[in-house]
Formats: sequence, structure tokens, C-alpha cells
Amino acid sequence: MARADRALPRWAAWSIGAGLVVAAWFVALVTPGEEQIQGPMPLVAAVGEEAVGRNIAATVTDVRRTSELHAGDWSAEGNWVVVELDVASVASEDLVSLNHAELVVDGVRYGASDRPDSLRKEQLSAGIPTSGGLAFELPADLASGDATLELAVSSDRRLDSMIMLDFDLAEVPTAPRDELPETGWANL
Repeated sequence: MARADRALPRWAAWSIGAGLVVAAWFVALVTPGEEQIQGPMPLVAAVGEEAVGRNIAATVTDVRRTSELHAGDWSAEGNWVVVELDVASVASEDLVSLNHAELVVDGVRYGASDRPDSLRKEQLSAGIPTSGGLAFELPADLASGDATLELAVSSDRRLDSMIMLDFDLAEVPTAPRDELPETGWANL
């Protein structure tokens, strides 16, 4: 009987083992983390450009700043960013509203204000845009920074579409007094 006990040379076994460790390290580097796996699906938009996600379609028509904001009988002084937009649901209108409206400036999140009546949490119709505005109150001394507007129908941003608009806060036009647009049907 022939003997089949052939062992690999010691250097070959070490080389194969080292190769497998390097391959495992590479796989660990390219495997996405939990936040990347469950993160929102960003849809990058520009002012005047429609962005369409799973159940949201939005067109930001204007971004501006003011130190005195008015909305009907309501008014307030401060450092305000006003966003005008047209927004609609795409597939369903069953309890669909703009639940996530945040402005991120240099990594700090600011939610859309509840004080003036705005598009925030407004019921959306499928295929019929609603026009209006969102107001973000920023700290008094915040005049510049990299800003990103985030819009989504779900307050839980995981695994859903999110419209994102990037801009430089210092380049946004400023007026001493401004009016938040009324919410209503969009004029197409």
C-alpha cells in the first residue's frame, strides 16, 4: 500500500495562514457598518430641481435668511433660515407627512420650528404637490458653515429615502424682514 502522508512544508503552511489573515482583514475593511447598512438612501438635490424618493417628491424653490420672520399674525425675531418648497407623496397618502425636516450645520442638527404654521408634519397627497415653507431658528451668532437640508416622510430615517440639499450658509441671501409662505396647493 502506498502512503498518502504528504505534509506541506512549514513555510507553505505559514504563507497560506498569513494570506488567509490578510484576506479576512480586507473583508472586514470593506464590510459596511450597521449605520451604513441601515442608513437612509440620500437623494441629493439642488434648488429648483425635483428629487423623487420612495414616497416623497420635493422641489426646494428658495432658501433665504432673515432676522424677523412673519407668518400670518405670528412673528419672531432671531436668526432664521426660510426654505420654500413643493412636496408630495409618491406612492401612498395614508398618514404620509413631512415628519423629518432638519437643517444640519457643521454637524449640529436643527429641527424645523413648530412655532409658525408650516409644511412640517403637513399631510401630503400622492402626486399633488403642496407648497409652503419651513423655518429653522439658528443660534444668534451662527452666520456661516456647511449646511445640509434633510427632508423625509418618516421620522425614523433608517432604510428610507431622504432628500438632501447642500449649501453654504454664508452665501444664503439675507433680508431684515421676511414672510413664511402659506401652505397650500402648488401652482404647477
